[in-house]
Amino acid sequence: MAKKLSKVSEPAVALYQKAKMSVGDILRIDLADLNEPLSRLDTFRSGLGKSAFESFKALSGLDYETLADALGVSAKTLQRKEVFDTGQSEKLYQLAELYAIGINYFGREGFCRWMERPLFTLGNRIPLDLIDVSEGISLLKTEILRLQHGIAV
Repeated sequence: MAKKLSKVSEPAVALYQKAKMSVGDILRIDLADLNEPLSRLDTFRSGLGKSAFESFKALSGLDYETLADALGVSAKTLQRKEVFDTGQSEKLYQLAELYAIGINYFGREGFCRWMERPLFTLGNRIPLDLIDVSEGISLLKTEILRLQHGIAV
């Protein structure tokens, strides 16, 4: 019985590249409103709308209670709010920036898991417990950047 040879045609190189997620993608607002610091300032002062919040909520998978704590309002107020004030808009932007960095590094599901596990480098604190303070968000961004550069501890 003779062997039958089959020819397989495959590409020589398979490229895989994760799509980069930006803050504009997460909040579904124009990047022109976020690229320049003065434009961001004006955007925060005029307030981010409910659609930006709902877009972030859907992507992050966080519930109203967690987001209410992070933004410093009650969950009921958060559900009724149509336009966020300056401080809340700025905080929402910081959270979206954190999630953009995290999702680009870990992937969406991986980042959500990372946010729920205690981190040794943060004194065994859970990252989600730190998002109510700007300094906590900054620490989390720094932690992800350290991981990206291979600095584990």
